[in-house]
Amino acid sequence: MGVPFHIVNTFTDRPFKGNPAGVVLDADEFDETAMQRIAAELKCSETAFVMGSEKADFKVRFFSPLKEVELCGHATIATFHAMEEMGFVRKNNLSMETLAGILDIEILEGKVFMEQTKPAFREAKIERGRIADALGIEPSEIDDLPIEAVSTGLFSLNIPIKHIESMEHMSPDFEKVRKVCMDCNVGSLFVFTFETIDENNFIHARCFAPLYGVNEDPVTGTANGALGAYLRKHGLIESTSYRAEQGHEIGRDGIVFVDLSGDRVKVGGSAYIAMQGEVSL
Repeated sequence: MGVPFHIVNTFTDRPFKGNPAGVVLDADEFDETAMQRIAAELKCSETAFVMGSEKADFKVRFFSPLKEVELCGHATIATFHAMEEMGFVRKNNLSMETLAGILDIEILEGKVFMEQTKPAFREAKIERGRIADALGIEPSEIDDLPIEAVSTGLFSLNIPIKHIESMEHMSPDFEKVRKVCMDCNVGSLFVFTFETIDENNFIHARCFAPLYGVNEDPVTGTANGALGAYLRKHGLIESTSYRAEQGHEIGRDGIVFVDLSGDRVKVGGSAYIAMQGEVSL
């Protein structure tokens, strides 16, 4: 059978930029094995599968090329952008059932915003020297701010970097990154700095997630949401909203809008349907 799919670039409104996600809009008949095979074939960092729900407007499951994940920010943005473009949704406020819980979605002025789960924080008991070695930088390039595991849907390890030059010249050893992630029980290392390429942005970031089969994720929704919770907790931001830039080092730059005005963080951005076709099963 032929399975229709879309590839949607998220956190951008242009081709060849942002983070591509796979979207399968009619997945009610697929079991977990079939969804995993399709995700592996599409080779996006995540593919979203949309189905009916008795608890929300839609149920969405997310698969990396290697395994299912509870939540994916950029694939959520991709999914609801594609559904709006194709006329599958007729309202701006929706709900989504996921393995991480039921979350609110808002479509506002061409951007899709998704509610994150309640922030969870966990101390990371790991030496800074080991993190620096995994990233291919010197320990002195890491800022003195806390290194902390945070989740607003998926746990990532927030690693503050002093200068953007360090971000640009990182040469991660992805096997070492994978082991750090395993030892800290997180899905990714999320490195960030307050120095940015665009002065309108507050954060410059990179995300390394070899545990999910993605050495570097171009632009990341859930990890930026977790970072927003971290910044608020530690008093590192006064505003209730900001823009984060990511993906420049691998030529897939995009912008994530982070909203800290409520109890739960929201992340959002634009999207662009780059490709559509069929996968044969």
